[in-house]
Amino acid sequence: MRLLALAGLLALAAPANAQLIPSIDLGVAGGLNFASLGDAGQFDLDSSTGYHIGLYADVGVLFFSARTGVYYVKAGDIRDVRRPNADDLEDSAAYVAVPVDFQLKTPTPVLQAYVLAGPEFRFPVSGLETFEQENMTVAGNVGLGIRGGVPLIGPSGYVELRYGLDLTGLNSESTTADDEVKLNVVFLRVGLGI
Repeated sequence: MRLLALAGLLALAAPANAQLIPSIDLGVAGGLNFASLGDAGQFDLDSSTGYHIGLYADVGVLFFSARTGVYYVKAGDIRDVRRPNADDLEDSAAYVAVPVDFQLKTPTPVLQAYVLAGPEFRFPVSGLETFEQENMTVAGNVGLGIRGGVPLIGPSGYVELRYGLDLTGLNSESTTADDEVKLNVVFLRVGLGI
């Protein structure tokens, strides 16, 4: 009987101890971009403005983790946002995004709900040549998601909804500060750990 009780205590102690060991998760992620939360809520491909795809790394313990990644983001049409009849603008803009997310998550072993916040550094790739931005712009991200997977054993994955608020904006010679273009984007993202 004592042996059975000891085995039960050890079985309960193992998951608690595993949460103290930092977990490292590497994977791929991608999804759709939307101009507004209402468009994202429709889950309609026609209302999406673009897509994103990339790689991520997540390091965490019990109820906190930090995740960074590198994503190619096809941001969508900026002509309507900027100047509807402008001939010097590309139909769409693309950039490389490097988010640094800090997550607070539920300390549950298999499914974890989380909230995130952190900066995102954006490096223009195409469609933004007419703007006088530095080589990098900065956004702030907030979001929420659900992560699942068996700790220390198998693959993991997550689904999240995030909002990227452009903090620096883009300017061109013919605009004032009030006419800055802000690439604010709602992301619906799915990630798969490897």
